[in-house]
Amino acid sequence: MKQAMKLITTFILLCVASAASANPFPDGNAKAGQKLFEKYDCNRCHNSIMGGDGNKIFTRFDRKRNSPDGLIEQIGMCSGNVNAHFTPQETQNLAAYLNIFYKFK
Repeated sequence: MKQAMKLITTFILLCVASAASANPFPDGNAKAGQKLFEKYDCNRCHNSIMGGDGNKIFTRFDRKRNSPDGLIEQIGMCSGNVNAHFTPQETQNLAAYLNIFYKFK
């Protein structure tokens, strides 16, 4: 009986951990992030870098950001380019939106 409870507990913990890792930006709202992305015209810089299609910057083979933490860091760096001071919630929203391209888990 004790062994069965340990197995059940382990299984539940693994399920919870898997579910939590499935979304790296659980507090973010992708729709709100998309609105911020459009409001601040974030693709303005990306378009010039990528020859007109700024969204390609997220899917290029040599992209600079390869982790959720790296994406959060990049959003902080880019905020200065668009003269924005994103709150932590806005940063999570932007990251949730951009994760449509990055597909971090």
